Amino acid sequence: MIAQFTLVPLGTKTDSLSKSLVKAMKQVTDSGLNYKIGPMGTVVEGEWVQVMNLINLCRKTLLRENPRVTIQIAIDDRPSAKNPITSKVRSLERKMGVKFKK
Repeated sequence: MIAQFTLVPLGTKTDSLSKSLVKAMKQVTDSGLNYKIGPMGTVVEGEWVQVMNLINLCRKTLLRENPRVTIQIAIDDRPSAKNPITSKVRSLERKMGVKFKK
């Protein structure tokens, strides 16, 4: 399955969220799961328990320094899909006859 999630720490005293998010995103990079970090969220690929545990770990990391965290999650659970993070994009590129900007 793949899940796209966005974490937003609330109650910080700064306009920049990256200082808070760095510690949570370290959990993603250290997880061993396939992932892609974007400017508005993170996509991660793995089994249900792995992905949910990772999102929970990121949530707990942010809650250590922030009084509140909002989380948005979108899930595509298709067990037969191979490498869904890249294969979904490649399929669309093939059908459109273009290469998307990376």
